[in-house]
Amino acid sequence: MFLKKDSAKTCELLNKKKIPAFSAVLTKQISLSTNKVVKFNKVFTNIQNGYNPTTGIFTAPIAGVYQFSSVVMSQNGKTLIASLWHNTIKIASMYTTSSTFQTGSLSMVLDLKKRDQIAVKSYINSQYSSNIFYSDSNNYSTFSGYLIAK
Repeated sequence: MFLKKDSAKTCELLNKKKIPAFSAVLTKQISLSTNKVVKFNKVFTNIQNGYNPTTGIFTAPIAGVYQFSSVVMSQNGKTLIASLWHNTIKIASMYTTSSTFQTGSLSMVLDLKKRDQIAVKSYINSQYSSNIFYSDSNNYSTFSGYLIAK
């Protein structure tokens, strides 16, 4: 259940099926050019259908404060940079570098308007990063989000 505070300072209990939430994973290795959306192709949860696995973009079905998180794994021995985007603005980035497989993660709380879009995008810098996101059936790379306040 979820509490919504109205202007009269009373609380209303919302049914959990009304709360936008999604969780998706990447099930295969992909190679992307810079600023391309990572399409997390296997969806586990998609309440209110805000996440589109075809585009890799979450579109807020209602306005509110949302929590987002993502984990990406780099290819063995490669550096990887990925960023969380809110519409056309880069909000935060994750960076991995190692002589082995490595993960980077980020978590953000964002105040969204209805129809705002959130996505994880690749970033390529030939000096510092590759363009390969590693994953397999173990689901190493993930993207999720949910409404925490309306």
